[in-house]
Amino acid sequence: MKRIIALLFVCIFAVTALTACSIFPRIPSQRPTEPAVTTPTAAAVTEAPVQTEAPAPTAAPIGTLDSYVKTAKKASFTFEGGNTKTYQIPEILLDSADAAAANSEIMDRFGDDVREYDEYSPVSALDYEAYLNDEYLSVIITGKFDGGNSYGLCYTFNVTNGNELNSSTLCSATGRDYNTALSKLSENLTAEYDEKYASLPSNDGERSKTLDDANIKAAKMYLDGSGKLMAMTDVYAAVGGGHWVYSIPAE
Repeated sequence: MKRIIALLFVCIFAVTALTACSIFPRIPSQRPTEPAVTTPTAAAVTEAPVQTEAPAPTAAPIGTLDSYVKTAKKASFTFEGGNTKTYQIPEILLDSADAAAANSEIMDRFGDDVREYDEYSPVSALDYEAYLNDEYLSVIITGKFDGGNSYGLCYTFNVTNGNELNSSTLCSATGRDYNTALSKLSENLTAEYDEKYASLPSNDGERSKTLDDANIKAAKMYLDGSGKLMAMTDVYAAVGGGHWVYSIPAE
């Protein structure tokens, strides 16, 4: 009997232990996981190329004066005594519609005057000047004729694009104020006119015509050999042929 009771207690203990194990399962160890070490690939360690700025485009170099103008037509003759006179007119070498129009105007106006001198020639002088200041080309043609009259043509171009500049755009392009230039031109023309023609009788009409605002604004401004702003303007007076072209400072 005692043996049976002992066996019964052993069975009860075993069942109790198994039940406890099922109720309280084993908790696995919570050991912290170390981060995996990744070995960089060849692509990852390659240095990125250094970004360099592209060089700024350089402006086309400005050529010499001979690159933009040449003598288109020339005639020389020698008087008795050895004095030589030369007539010549220019050709503008820019590849633009404005330059082509100017060359046509020069030839139409003065082309027939460039010839061997004879007793019937109306021309006493015909020549041109050309100046290059940075990108600005100025060409001035002046002809003097029997009776004392003189006439002229004047052009200024931007050699980088072949465009002709009028007086206003020339002033703007070179950092000058156009109205200030007109005022200075009027002041200088008045002083020069009165110095030469103030004593002429019956000259009020010609003086007024010369100094009129319309005549001042019609003047063609250009840059001379020193870069000074000048203007070719018409001058009228009751003497000689009555009409000339003058170059007057506009600054």
